[in-house]
Amino acid sequence: MNAPAERALDLGLAQWVRDRTGCEVLARAAQAASAAEGDGHACARLVEFDDGEIGTLRAHAWVGDGSAFKPFVLDRERRFWLWRNWRHEQRLADALLARCAARSRPLDDAALARDAGILFAGSDAASTADQRAAVAAVAGTRLFVLTGGPGTGKTTVVVRMLLMLLRHATACGLPAHPLVALAAPTGKAAQRLAQAIARGKEDLAPHLAGTAFDGLLEAIPHEQAQTLHRLLGYQPTRNRFSYDAGHRLPAHIVVVDEASMVDLATMRQLAEALPTSSLLILLGDPDQLASVDAGSVLADVVAGAAAPASPLRGHVAALRHVWRAGGDLQQAIQALRDGEAGWAARSPDAAAGASLRTCADAAALHACIDAWLDRHAPAHARLFSRSIEPASAFAMLRESQVLCALRDGRFGAAGVNARIGERLGLRHGFDATQAWYHGRPVIVTRNDYAHGLFNGDIGIAIAGEDGLRVWFEAAGRDGGALRGFSPRVLPACETAWAITIHRSQGSEYDEVAVVLPPDPAHRLLSRELVYTAISRARRRAELWTTAAALQAALARRVERHGGLRTRLGGPARPLQGSLF
Repeated sequence: MNAPAERALDLGLAQWVRDRTGCEVLARAAQAASAAEGDGHACARLVEFDDGEIGTLRAHAWVGDGSAFKPFVLDRERRFWLWRNWRHEQRLADALLARCAARSRPLDDAALARDAGILFAGSDAASTADQRAAVAAVAGTRLFVLTGGPGTGKTTVVVRMLLMLLRHATACGLPAHPLVALAAPTGKAAQRLAQAIARGKEDLAPHLAGTAFDGLLEAIPHEQAQTLHRLLGYQPTRNRFSYDAGHRLPAHIVVVDEASMVDLATMRQLAEALPTSSLLILLGDPDQLASVDAGSVLADVVAGAAAPASPLRGHVAALRHVWRAGGDLQQAIQALRDGEAGWAARSPDAAAGASLRTCADAAALHACIDAWLDRHAPAHARLFSRSIEPASAFAMLRESQVLCALRDGRFGAAGVNARIGERLGLRHGFDATQAWYHGRPVIVTRNDYAHGLFNGDIGIAIAGEDGLRVWFEAAGRDGGALRGFSPRVLPACETAWAITIHRSQGSEYDEVAVVLPPDPAHRLLSRELVYTAISRARRRAELWTTAAALQAALARRVERHGGLRTRLGGPARPLQGSLF
């Protein structure tokens, strides 16, 4: 939603409240709550309201304490909710805590150690200590959260976790042959989860032959990874889900990857739809960008588990050892995650893994783009070859990607796409302004359930004997099956030489270029934004911005307001800042 629409919505709610209640204070508070939700917060913090105004709100018939339905909820810390977000937090917290209370200890330490030895045979015990601990800890839980940064092997570990659960299913309170479901917030993230699970299964298969785990890999259905909305049976024409608290999801173990992207409302839907007797496993990195919609569920769960007396303790495990190659890049990612401002002062040649290229205006941006195209010219030449196969084209797309903080404008994905398309058209003899051309990468921007295409899916146009078709990857180790469509039947798509950082979540590339607005005062800049973008790279990353903008981003943390963290036993955030 763009800023003018948000302001119109916020002002519209305020006016509606004003017309019906005649209370200016309540109208202002309603506007603050609406604006907060638009910025991803579950509630507003009324720090600029004086004591008299807070008293007026507490006494108003439309404002309650959450014990019964009222349009708004105000707590003792001056946090002000729309009822729906208050209810989402309340019901989600209840569901998660109920899962914690249902935990059992079905296996003794000796049995866990024995099986872990089989699952990690040939691996260094010290390097895999966190992984072994996670595999042992999942047994008997009904909620388990596995966190870790890029390259720590979360999806690799989850294969071993699932094998442990399948082997000891009945002891863990599950059916003898539990149904496993794999899901992620977006189609791209679900596809990547499927590919990672497939690789994990293939790598483990030779080591498990003849062991107690022989044959269990077949019960992990990686090909069926899907979006959360599809898992929950979302019906777009009715704007409702098939599965909820009254009609439970028929799965015994549900694994959700990229959980940081899951918003408050969707996580509540999932937690209530899944029976308490089933196991919910969440995978993610709490340092990444939170969901586009309201809430920061994964970060709140992790923070809640850190409290000494939290019921979530023992239900969250963190992986720290980085297995991915590229030590310089990993050091830069860690520095960015920790907010080391000194990183911004490094010259482009100071680190092989990540570098800052000063980009303060349109001329500098164009120079960065042209240098990027020069470096990747051989790959583009292959892409625009008429003999290229779709699988090879996708392999080329995975080599590099431009990521933008903004959607629109010269420094946004739209402007960068226009420049890249223009330059590539001149080099390879096509008109990038036409609707379709051979080699055009696209990103789906609207779900199409009929064709199984979802927001964030990446496709590529290839001209063949049957004309131009747009190809998309299905689940599999390295993309799996490919599906081709006529451009005429596709949902809304955009060119994807450059995509937004938000849309890149759930993807990985060998190399990324990250375009940030050069103005250090830009409201979108944050440490989480930069960290999320850089962590999409496996080998190398560039930042195209100014040192001042990067320093401002690293100094700015995204702190979403809400009450879920305290409901789960974690500390409350300090009352500071204003949303109104």
